[in-house]
Amino acid sequence: MPFPVYSRNVPLKEHVGPVHVVRYNTTGKYVLSGGQDRKIILWNPNSSKLVKSYIAHGYEVLDIAVSYDSSKFVSCGGDRTIYLWDVTSGSTTRRFSGHMSRVNAVDFNADASVIASGSYDAKVRLWDTKSSSQRPIQLLEEAKDSISSLQVVGSQIVTGSVDGYVRVYDLRMGQLFEDLIGHPVTSVKDSTDSACLLVSALDSTIRLMDKSNGTMLQSFKGHLNKEYRVRSSFGDNDVYVISGSEDGKVYAWDMLSGRVVHELKGHGEKVVSCVAYHPKQPQMISCGTDGLIQVWDYI
Repeated sequence: MPFPVYSRNVPLKEHVGPVHVVRYNTTGKYVLSGGQDRKIILWNPNSSKLVKSYIAHGYEVLDIAVSYDSSKFVSCGGDRTIYLWDVTSGSTTRRFSGHMSRVNAVDFNADASVIASGSYDAKVRLWDTKSSSQRPIQLLEEAKDSISSLQVVGSQIVTGSVDGYVRVYDLRMGQLFEDLIGHPVTSVKDSTDSACLLVSALDSTIRLMDKSNGTMLQSFKGHLNKEYRVRSSFGDNDVYVISGSEDGKVYAWDMLSGRVVHELKGHGEKVVSCVAYHPKQPQMISCGTDGLIQVWDYI
């Protein structure tokens, strides 16, 4: 599949201030974005049309996750609260509080019955979306510093922390696996076959790690990531690795060789904090501190 290298002339500009997160829904038909302006916006990436705005957060929005059927999503941010939203009505159906500081990352399990949240307070909390209880059903507190990123994969919860560790919690087996990266981790992403982890860290290096034994299989360099949370991801069914950068570019590497295959300019010299690849076609999105969301297509 060809790689999307064309940035549209008119980026999405509805946010005021830095945009922290962009996510496709499961079909790729819509995009959700969240930023410093406390708003979450639902977009059509093909028409660049705003569909709906979601407003409840009292502080900046730092992460979003979409359910398997795209009927709901979860968000978190600087107000220490996790919000569960109904996409169609635009209203919150649940609010979860308990973290002692800002919440950096959220994700659903497969059937959206559980939400995992990771915070600056170095804790991961698990919340039951079906229960009326406001208390977390489990607390994971092995990290020694802020949880920057997490992902729920089957019965596993993968976390990246500023303490330099990647942790894989196997809840079914009751086991914890830890791998020391040695630098603050800004992003973790599971591969399609769940055999590998893509780990970004503040040494301007993205590592492809073997999930079973912690071996580094490949490294990806060329971008700049020394100070800010910059998220990386896989593209085109793990053919590519894509990432933002503090130099204003979006980088793409060939996953097997580790070679940079594209450097894309679309955010001036501002930090590109998050990228996401379309689940079905050659398209991706990026956002950054310039307040813009770029849609990248193949010409």
